[in-house]
Formats: sequence, structure tokens, C-alpha cells
Amino acid sequence: MPETQTMVTTSLGRIKGALDRGVLSWKGIPYAVPLVKEQQFLPPEPVPAWKGILDASSYSGICPQRSFLRKKVSTDSLTLNIWSPAADGKRRPVLFYIHGGSLNHGAGSESYYHGSYLASKHDIVVVTCNYRLGVYGFLDFGVLDSSYGPNNGVQDIVLALNWVRDHILDFGGDPDCITIIGQSAGGTIVSALATSSACRGLFHRAVMMSGGPTQVQSPSLCEQGTEAFLEMAKIKSAKELLAHDFDGMITLQKKFIRSYGMGAATFRVTVDGTTVTDYPIRGATEGKVLVPMLIGTTKEEMGFMAIRPLARFLDVGAIVTRGLELESSQLQVELEETYKTLFGEDRGMSMMYTDLLFRISSTWFAQAIGTTGNAWMYRFDFETRALRMNGMHAIHSSDLPYVFGNFKPVLVRPMFLLMGDMQPVYKIADEIQRDIVTFMVEGALDWPKADSRSVLGKCYNDRRCIEPLVHGELENLYEKSIYRKRSHAGIPI
Repeated sequence: MPETQTMVTTSLGRIKGALDRGVLSWKGIPYAVPLVKEQQFLPPEPVPAWKGILDASSYSGICPQRSFLRKKVSTDSLTLNIWSPAADGKRRPVLFYIHGGSLNHGAGSESYYHGSYLASKHDIVVVTCNYRLGVYGFLDFGVLDSSYGPNNGVQDIVLALNWVRDHILDFGGDPDCITIIGQSAGGTIVSALATSSACRGLFHRAVMMSGGPTQVQSPSLCEQGTEAFLEMAKIKSAKELLAHDFDGMITLQKKFIRSYGMGAATFRVTVDGTTVTDYPIRGATEGKVLVPMLIGTTKEEMGFMAIRPLARFLDVGAIVTRGLELESSQLQVELEETYKTLFGEDRGMSMMYTDLLFRISSTWFAQAIGTTGNAWMYRFDFETRALRMNGMHAIHSSDLPYVFGNFKPVLVRPMFLLMGDMQPVYKIADEIQRDIVTFMVEGALDWPKADSRSVLGKCYNDRRCIEPLVHGELENLYEKSIYRKRSHAGIPI
């Protein structure tokens, strides 16, 4: 493939990419102006046209955060990455991926989201993006400056989707066939976008992987969290807020996460009435999901609870505890005893956390969509020997390598160390990829849709299986819970 094919001319200017594992790629394309000064806390502004040639041969820096593997932070981080078989005007299906990371870490440039394999294997265009996180993306500093507001991170994604709609044809993609896919916190964002009237026409299918449609909050809860942060940080004005550089602000953010008591749920999407216009399950019940949806979880999302240091690090207990405290003591006991009976003493608690945080709300969401629209569900059951031996099983995020076809990144490689024969892995990967691409193209799948009575889902494992995703006895218990009533009424925990 000649390198000259990496040059693309858009209405904003010319962009030069690179050859990347058999396809073309353009990385670090800005969709918004840089995060300088006040812009760090303002809604995103579209990037203006440029002169000359934009070099998109390598990733940009990432949005402010700090971790062992994520260090290249930059003001020029509101960017997206594209992989395409060719920039030839052919209208290929577009996969727009929204990364997870508890809304405080992650980036579209991470190696396990690399899009070359999917683009090459299935003749599609793959897009990933960065969006503001943590303090910058999900608090509301309107109390300091009226031009500030909540959901900067969600607004970033919406602007990136606008950019893709307007320009993806130049890269060989179809602006009338865009599928958003989000995992974990990205999946929660997908549930919010799917019910938002502000996002009509920006995408045509939606896939929620291990998302939490009940893990959104009211404006008052967002204000409460913001006030707690400002008090902890001793910030009393917009000038004092802007005085902190990225490093200083992330230090404060880490301190806040430790002190606020909500762990991985410290930052949440807010129903602001503008970008996010309803609570997902309530909105779906009212017929606001107008695109087909594919919704799923892994079998044992919270299986990492088997490894105590990892469980402490990820810290998801606070939001579960807050939710369970609303229930009667009798229901709490019934739930715990039923999970132990069904899954055993060792796995009962992790399976209960899996359902409370992900599966049961995903099921309610699918059922709500099914009353007026189309939703299919799946469950990723396949577990490698390494995960089984560690007692973790099919844990949160273990399906990502299969979806993207990337098995060598350093963070996922340990899962496959004991797999002498990788053929079963490749077979599952091929099956789930084919289903996703079929859904992208046709907006339908070959197993039963969700409806208000029950939800059957496809289970990805050594053999094809269609079965109820939640045990009937557990369904009956959750049916009488306050959690269910609040979720359908749009009352956040």
C-alpha cells in the first residue's frame, strides 16, 4: 500500500497519517481546541481549520491523569484516532469506541484498543478518542464561574461524534452507519447518549459493554461532590482553580478519591438536561432509545474480588453498600443467602456485586428498550486457565482482547500465559467480532430480542448457548427491591 494514500484532504485541512499493520491510520487528530487556561473547565470548542499539513502519524498526549503506564499528559489531548483499510470514498461501517476507566483514567491510544486488526479483518473503520476525565470532566464548577458546568467529558465525546459525522467519509467511512461502543464507564456513557435527545442522528447503533445505566447522578449529587472537592482542596475562586497545573490538580484528585468514600464511583455522568437529558432506564421506558442496542456483561465482572489487593485498589464496595442500605434487612439476607446457594460460598459475593453493579441494571435497561425498540443481550462466559486458576473467572474487561483481536498488550498478556492452544481464544474472538459487525451493518442479531417479560442472551463460551442471563430466583428478589423502583423512576443512588 503506497504511503501517499495516507494523505487525506478534509474541509478543515490536509492530514497525513501512516501505514499501520496493513491498514492506514491517522492518530492524534484534534477535534477540539487545546485545554489551555479557562478552556480546561469550559465546554469543548470545535477545532478551527488549519493551514498546511497536519501530521497524524503518532498519538497525541492524553487527558490529565497519572498512573504507572499513562504519563504523556498534554493540553492537546482532545483528539481522536482512525484506522481504515483505505481512504477511498467507500462507505464502510464505522465503530466509534468510548474507553472506560472509572471516568478518571484511560485513553483512546491504549494498546488494547488498537484498531488495525478490526479494520483489516472486517473492512470497517475504527475510531477511538480521548475525553476529559475526573475533576476536569465530571465535576461542576459553575459555583465558581457561571460559564463552567458538568459533563465536560460527555460533551467532548459528543463533539468528537460530530467531527466523525462531518469528516469520516474522507477516511473511507459511512457517516450514516456509525456504531458507538463503550465499555465499563464508557458503557455507562453509551447508555446516557442512547437516551439523550441531544444526540439524535450522531450514531445509528449502540453497544454497551459492562456499563452501568444506574450509575448516573442528579445535578444535586454532582454539586455535592464538587463542593466536597473544593472544600478539601481549599479552592474558593475560579482563579484559584486555574492556578493548579495538571500535576497539582491530579494530586488533589487522588486525595479526593481517597477521602470522599465512593471509590470507583467518585466521578459519574450527570443528568444535566442539556447533553444528558434523562436517566437511562427511565428514558428507555418512555421510548427515548431510538437506535438498536446490544447490551452485555462478562459472567463474573467482580471476580477480581478473589484477589484482595486488587479488590482494594479498584474499590467498588462503596456504591454497592450505599444501594443495599436502602433495602430491607430481610431482602439483604435473602439476596446473600440465595447467591451463596446458587454460586457457592467463594463466588457468591462476587456474583452479587456483578449483578448489583452491572448485570441486573443492564437487564432492566434492555427490557425497558424492548417495550418500544430493539435490544439484544449477551454474556461473555469464556475464561482462560490463568483466570480460572486465580479464582477470577470471566472478569470485568476480560472480553476486550476478543473484541479488538489484540492479545499481546502487556496488560492483557497474563490472561493467556497458560493457554498452550490459542485456537479456542481465536474462535471466540472471531464469533464476537462477527456478531458486532453484523449488528453494525444490519442493526439486528439472530437470537431473541429483549422484551418486558424476559431476557434471553447469547453466551460466548466453548459452545453456543442462548439462555436467561439472570437466574429466575434472583430476578424475583430484585423485582421487589427499592433499587428497581428507583432505577425505573430515575432516582439515583
